[in-house]
Formats: sequence, structure tokens, C-alpha cells
Amino acid sequence: MFQSACPTARSVVLHTSRFCLHSKAPFQASHVQSTHRCIHTQFDSARGPWQKCKHAGIKGLALVSGAGLAVHCMAADSQVITEKATGVTFPQVTKFWQGESYRCMGAGVRTKKVAFVGVKVYAVALYVEAEPAANELGIRHRGGFFTDDSDDDYNLALTDGAFSKLIQVQLVRKIEGEQFFGAIEEALTPRLGVTGEMATLNKFKEFFHGKSLEKGTNILLLWKTEGVLDVVAKSNPDSQDYSQVKPDLSIESPGLCRALFEVYTGSSSVVPEARKSWADGARRLLDSDEVRRNSRKSGGG
Repeated sequence: MFQSACPTARSVVLHTSRFCLHSKAPFQASHVQSTHRCIHTQFDSARGPWQKCKHAGIKGLALVSGAGLAVHCMAADSQVITEKATGVTFPQVTKFWQGESYRCMGAGVRTKKVAFVGVKVYAVALYVEAEPAANELGIRHRGGFFTDDSDDDYNLALTDGAFSKLIQVQLVRKIEGEQFFGAIEEALTPRLGVTGEMATLNKFKEFFHGKSLEKGTNILLLWKTEGVLDVVAKSNPDSQDYSQVKPDLSIESPGLCRALFEVYTGSSSVVPEARKSWADGARRLLDSDEVRRNSRKSGGG
């Protein structure tokens, strides 16, 4: 099996013909535009020309072989996930201050009813540490965890998985810190009250007290595998590069971490439409893991 690595790309994914990585639709002829040769790899005349996927942008290239397989050379810096309701973009692949490369599962919008009108408050994206997340999704798949192929099962796997994960929020209107925290405090209080962690919740709450969160502020909530929650708040950051930042707050509490992420990924999510996007992101990540395994089995990598 042919596989080629682009030295400027952060990841190369060998994918079956079932999906184009840049859309939820099947990879068909209509998804391919003009033919190009990839300037980063050798042209393979036996398997066909490099072709440009219209969902990928200038640097997203796919080699479509006679066997119906596609090798995607993704220069991740040019790829973004766009939350449609707000227009906010999130890098598809990025690095934070902890762990290796993270992949965005998708994005959604948080709305608030004001005088019976839904007002957009922030866009939110879910990131997972890509390699360990793909491996664990693969293990769960082979164990029959996703038999029903339900969004609930995929969101549960993203929540329970033994890999670092991060919620990124970008405000699209100015609010006070108490308003932001109040929206999730209602869901956190019953959970942490039962476990006797109200002091932990109050520490988290104090971080937002008195803060004025301007439009464009980014709030990052990173759940480390050791059960530590890192919190970063940046007002109108110059870039989306968070690889060198230091957390503004760190709280060691597995209970807080899980309860907080369930506010977003759980069945009573404050962003219910985002859960569908995140489940689809998990499916794509699982597909990439399965294809890599099949490639190794056939001696292609």
C-alpha cells in the first residue's frame, strides 16, 4: 500500500474512500477539482496524479489510487474548523502547553435566551490529544463499544478517554466573568456537592469573579490525564498559538474535570448541537486509526 509523508505537514492520514477528511460526504469525483502534482512528495505514476480536494484549501492534497484509496497530505497550519453560526475559526490541528498535537473534533455555539430571542454568546470547540485518542477509540471500536454508532457513545468515549482534552471558548459578545461561570455553575454544583468538593468549585468560581470578558476573549480548559484542570483566559489574543503559555490557574480534581466536561459533552449539554459535530469528529479520527492499522497489516507502513 502506498503511503507518502509531506515534510511540512503535521500529520499524514491514509483514508478509505468512504469519507473525505474535509467533509462528512463520501469522497466522490465531485469532490475533486483540477489535477496537481504535490510539490512536497514524489509523483507516483503507477497510482495516479495528486488531486486537490475542494474542501481542503490550497495545501490539502489527495492522491486517489485505482483501488479507491486516498492519501491526504494535510498542512495543518492552513486548515481550520469554522463554527458556522458565529464565523469563529479554530485550528484543525494545533499544540497547547501540554502534550503533543491536538485535533479539533468540531465546534458549536452557546446561545442564551434574552426576551425570548436566542443570543449568541460564544463559540466552543473540543480538542483531543490526537494519537492517544485515536488509539483508544480504535480499542473501543474493536471491543464493540460503538455498535449502535450513536452520538452519545462517541461523546462518552471522548469524555472518558485516557488522553488529554481541551475545551476552547471564544466569546462573540462582552460578558462578565460571573455571567460566564454562572451558566455552568448550576450544572457543576449538584455533582461536586455530592462528592464534597464545593471548596474546589469555589476556587474555580473565584477565578472569574470580577473579570470583564471582552468580545474575542478565549478561555481554554485543559483536562490533563492526571486529573488536573488548567485554565487560561486571554483577551483578544494575537494568535491561536498556545503552545508556550502558562496556565492562569491549575486545580487538581478529577471530579471537577469530569463534571465540567460533561457540561459540554454530556446528554444535557449546554451546546447540544456541538455534540453532533464532536461525535462526527470522533468518527473521522477512528476511521484514520483503523486505516493506519490496515495499512500496517498489509505491509504498507
